[in-house]
Amino acid sequence: MSCTDWEMGQSYREWREKYQEQWETAFRKTYEDKMIERDTHFYVGAVHRHPKNWIIVGLFYPPYPATRDLFG
Repeated sequence: MSCTDWEMGQSYREWREKYQEQWETAFRKTYEDKMIERDTHFYVGAVHRHPKNWIIVGLFYPPYPATRDLFG
């Protein structure tokens, strides 16, 4: 599934210039680590002309509370 999240696209554009050949390392560290540590949700949708093709249009990864009670 393709991802058209604005934040990820902008990070790619900025970091490609800032980190040169190491942009992918910074990108993966930020997004993969951040997504693993948090309860990531995907906003998905379809384009009007292609209603059967779903895409990720946004990401939501709220931080966990400072003290998590796993049992309620």
